Amino acid sequence: MARSHIADPRPRAILVCIAERRLPRAPRPARSQSALEMWGATLLGRWEAAGLPVVFVERGLALQRAAPSAAASAPGAARFSGEDDLLRRPTAGDAVLCAEGPSLLRDANFVRLFESLGGPLLILLGDELGDLAMETAIDGFLAGHPIIVVKDASPFPLDGEAEIIAARGAALPLLSCFARLMGAAELARDWTGAD
Repeated sequence: MARSHIADPRPRAILVCIAERRLPRAPRPARSQSALEMWGATLLGRWEAAGLPVVFVERGLALQRAAPSAAASAPGAARFSGEDDLLRRPTAGDAVLCAEGPSLLRDANFVRLFESLGGPLLILLGDELGDLAMETAIDGFLAGHPIIVVKDASPFPLDGEAEIIAARGAALPLLSCFARLMGAAELARDWTGAD
C-alpha cells in the first residue's frame, strides 16, 4: 500500500534533529555506537530514504551562553533561512539552523519553514531533550499543534553519554505531559514502512 504522505508535495511531518549541545563538526574516531546513536542513525536513514524532510537545529549563540551546561558554539555559526539549506542531513562542515528563540515555534526562521511546509506534525529527535525541545513541545501543546518526541534515539554522536542519558531520563516524564512519546522503531514503521 502506498503511503500518501510521502508523495504529497507538502509533507505531513518534519523530523527535527535538535542539538542542545554543539553539533559535531569533525568525524569522530571509530567506536561502537550506543543504542541511542544506533536508533537515531537508523531512523534518520529510513526517514531520508523515504524522501521526508529533516531539519537540523542547534541552539543559537545567545541561548548557549545563557545555558550553564551548554558547550560554547564555534564563532560565526551560520544561520540560514532558505528551505533548501534546512532540508538535508548535515555532514562535517555543513551549516544548520541556529535557533535564536527559546522554542522553535518562536524562532522566525523555523516558523517560516514550518509554514511553507503547511504546518505539519513536528517530530523532535534530540540529543539531550533539553530546554529547546521542552519549550517547543510546550508551545505546540498550548497552540493545539501535535508534536511527537522520539524517546529512545539521538540524532548525533553522544559526547558525555552518561550525562546526556541522565538529562534525557529526567526530561521524558515532563515531555510526556506536552507531547506524544514514540520509539524510533515505531516511527520508522509508521512513517517509512520499514520494519
